[in-house]
Amino acid sequence: MGKFKFQFICIIFLLVTLSLTNKGQSFEELKQKVKESGLTEEEAKKKAEAAGYTLEDYNKMQQASASKEVANQSSTEQNKVIITPQNPNKSNSYVVSDFQGREGAEGLQAFGYNIFNYMPSTFEPSLNIPVPKNYIIGPGDEIIITLWGETQLVHNLTVSKNGDIYIPNVGLLYVNGLTLKELKSKIFEAASNVYASLKSNDVEAKTKLDVSTGKLRSVKIYVLGEVNTPGGYTLPSLSTSFTALYYCGGPSINGTLRNIQIMRAGKNIATIDLYEYLITGNKSNDVKLEDEDIIYVPPVGKRVAIAGNAFRPAIYELKQNETFSNLLTYAGGLKFTAYFDRVHIERIIPFAQRKSYTNNILSIDLHFDSFEELTKSKYSLENGDVVNILGVNNLPENRVVINGAVKKPGVYELAKSGMRIKDLILSADSLMKDAFLDRGILIRTLPSEKKEIYNFNVKLALSGDDKNNLSLVNRDEVRIFNHQNFYPNRTVEIAGEVKNPGTFTRFENMTLSDLITLSGGFTDKASSKNIEITRLDTTSTNVFAQKFIIDLPLEFWKIKQSNDFILKDYDRVIIKPDPFKEFNKNVTITGEVIYPTTYSILYEGEKIYSFIKRAGGLKNTAYTNGIYVERDKSLLQKSTIILPDSILYRRDSYTIFNPSLISDFSKRIPIDWEEILSDTNSISNITLQPGDIVVVPKDPKVVTVVGDVYIPSSVPFVPGKDVNYYVNQSGGYHATSAKGDEIVILPNGKKWQPSGFFLIPDKPIESGSTIIVPTLIENKKSNTWAYIRDIFTVLSSSAVILLTVKNLTK
Repeated sequence: MGKFKFQFICIIFLLVTLSLTNKGQSFEELKQKVKESGLTEEEAKKKAEAAGYTLEDYNKMQQASASKEVANQSSTEQNKVIITPQNPNKSNSYVVSDFQGREGAEGLQAFGYNIFNYMPSTFEPSLNIPVPKNYIIGPGDEIIITLWGETQLVHNLTVSKNGDIYIPNVGLLYVNGLTLKELKSKIFEAASNVYASLKSNDVEAKTKLDVSTGKLRSVKIYVLGEVNTPGGYTLPSLSTSFTALYYCGGPSINGTLRNIQIMRAGKNIATIDLYEYLITGNKSNDVKLEDEDIIYVPPVGKRVAIAGNAFRPAIYELKQNETFSNLLTYAGGLKFTAYFDRVHIERIIPFAQRKSYTNNILSIDLHFDSFEELTKSKYSLENGDVVNILGVNNLPENRVVINGAVKKPGVYELAKSGMRIKDLILSADSLMKDAFLDRGILIRTLPSEKKEIYNFNVKLALSGDDKNNLSLVNRDEVRIFNHQNFYPNRTVEIAGEVKNPGTFTRFENMTLSDLITLSGGFTDKASSKNIEITRLDTTSTNVFAQKFIIDLPLEFWKIKQSNDFILKDYDRVIIKPDPFKEFNKNVTITGEVIYPTTYSILYEGEKIYSFIKRAGGLKNTAYTNGIYVERDKSLLQKSTIILPDSILYRRDSYTIFNPSLISDFSKRIPIDWEEILSDTNSISNITLQPGDIVVVPKDPKVVTVVGDVYIPSSVPFVPGKDVNYYVNQSGGYHATSAKGDEIVILPNGKKWQPSGFFLIPDKPIESGSTIIVPTLIENKKSNTWAYIRDIFTVLSSSAVILLTVKNLTK
């Protein structure tokens, strides 16, 4: 036995002995261990034979290792080389610069190029379909051999670089270049010699054979010419020319779609016209690629634009023998709005003809007698032609219109020659009940597109009168009016003490009581007497309206129509309130009285003393110095206002404060209860108004200090203490405080003020008083007039606090 055979017998032996300790090691690694083992030839042979291995088993392992190596190499190469290039035109429109600026072709795109915007996977070969029988076997293809029946075997074999496969028990077969059909025949013939139960064309054969493919190899192809990404590509072996075109991004805008060449071994084996696929969906001319195939895309051929009323306006590439009818086919035919009598072509005069013309743009009109003649036209087009399919006009034919007071207005067919107005009215399901019969209008459109008008009597037209039952022509419009156009509904108005005052339609013979009923009837305050009705006077330019005074019974609905007042258009009715019906005239008394609640005013001029007496009088806890009346009357606005009286005695400073500090006092009317008790006729015993609130508080025993002090607060009341005391108890004055300009408001809302030569107060500060300390702003002389201007602006647009303060002192 030679050295070669000896080494492999050793390998077979060691594959068994080392399998438990060397799982996952490669064939080459095991072979290296045999070499390192030091076995002699005889020792290796005996151990291999004792284990049941032969040289054939080695060949099997060698073939499996080689196939695995080729498959791994092919898979690695494929994963490494196949790419998905980006189409440079993906984000752009496929416009052709040569057609820009041409009438009708502006913005048109070249047909077909945008299909390559999609991912290349669109045309990747499917792995879930049977491999065609004419598929050519080559290195890297996986062959699956299955025997079933008496013999059951499955072998997954990969074609080696040498183009062969090793089939256990059968031997080494050369399969490169065979079709799948030829491969099956060859394997069957070789296997038949080994498996006797495998017979050809014998239904009763005990063993059957199937040959199929697994993972397929890759092929290297080249895409050249006018494409977006030329170069070499490694693709799956089932890839076709379409697949390769997608991977390279398709032809560029300057490349042809009609004349793509497939080169193999230096010969042109096929020419692809993509229009067959794009327009009809026919893929029959798609060529399956083989190793070293070349796809060549020449420059684009003749281009023609079709615009207007074609179904698919675009720029198309035409072959030399293609004509106008082919262009219409590619454009999807014509829209139903197309005008087929004339087709306009704008042509750049071809090179050979330019000496015959002064200019370079030629206008051509093609005339056709029928649509069929247009679609079958064999007119030859030139490179750069712009074909414009015109549209029909929008003028209707055989049409008349009727609108207005008919039951079915709209468009109607001019059914017959001599059709008249009566026929059209009857076609529209006759007149509405409110149709005006004395006049209708017929509007006729003249050939010049001007309008002409005729009037007719509708009633006479329906009776068949020839002068009024006019004959109709195409595009005539008949208008029937309703009665309200000539006798429109007018209105009357009711205001005052009714439940739903407003404007109402005046009906025929409508009376005053009818209108009151429609408005919901009288309110509780209403008076049925002295009802005022004003009526439009059209007899004199100096008198605008007449006035009527009507008295109705409270049960106005019982009045007879003959005794009622008949209304006319635009009458205005005013229902006045009954002066003797007064509701909700109440006064509320709160606080320290025996019976605090809301009391109705008994008579005009009832005073506060009367109400407190009706409330049971004052409790012992009542603080009489703080009694006041709150009335809903606000004289202040919530904004900072400059006191005008400050200017009278300060030249270089202004006293300001926020009026919200005294806004609560603006609603108070101070009450001097002691004065009322001594004299009920005194000015303090005021007459109360509806909504007034009489407040009788308890003694709060505090004085409140607010404004420009450090700690605005309520300070415990100490009899006889002055302003400075309470301000100091509230933290004292700020540097900006207007000391000496304080305002003190007594608990009943009256302003406290000093009097006498030494500023001795006429009354002490009382418990419950409020001290307001304003802010003093020093003024720069340069801005004096600006301040004065602001003062007068505020004074002219808001309530003046001085007025409020003076009112508080009354």
